[in-house]
Amino acid sequence: MKYLQLQNRADRMEQHIVGLKPLNTDTIVSDVFYDFYLENLRELLQYSDDPEKIEERIAKAEQEREDEPQQLNLEPDEMSFHEKTKYRERLTKAAKMLLYMRRKGRISNTHYKLCYTYLRWLNLWIQLNRQIIQANKNFHTGDMRVAQTLYSVIHSHLKSNNVDRPEKKELEKFVDQRMQEIMAPQIMAIQEADDPEEALAGLVHAMEDDASQALDGATPTNANEKGPQ
Repeated sequence: MKYLQLQNRADRMEQHIVGLKPLNTDTIVSDVFYDFYLENLRELLQYSDDPEKIEERIAKAEQEREDEPQQLNLEPDEMSFHEKTKYRERLTKAAKMLLYMRRKGRISNTHYKLCYTYLRWLNLWIQLNRQIIQANKNFHTGDMRVAQTLYSVIHSHLKSNNVDRPEKKELEKFVDQRMQEIMAPQIMAIQEADDPEEALAGLVHAMEDDASQALDGATPTNANEKGPQ
């Protein structure tokens, strides 16, 4: 019974680690899971009839743990509905495991909150994937009005969400830079207009209309959203 319990626990932890790997830009959660995973494997050695197999899993885990997480790609590939659903399920399961570990005293409350914030960021990143893809696509094809509208929507979602992560700040900076690049010709045209105030008012009005229409068709990211449950 003890062998089966340890084996099942180790298998679950391995699934958590593998499931988050395609999204990981930080090791904060995977390090917690690796600690628990390796601890279970080492205890499993005492009960296994095939210790060499367990030792191979330990060596593999220790080696993979040294892998660097991927860099945040601000020009990401589009996720299908199936992929988004799959990743959200993995985030939810990871959040439940972290809560279990906190309740068992395996991680501190402070560490738990930091890990949970990271999962909330990943959840936000998944939510914004389609809008980021569309904004970048329109930017590269020269449809600047649509790109500007979509970047404005992304910017609003980021500002309304209270997740505090370096990846979020990097995305905010990227969106700001894109919007500045898009608006540079418009600002120059306003400066050269016969009536700059009227030209500015017209630009602001057009931007508000575009943003309002885009937000009507977008899924809002609530500032009080709790992320994976």
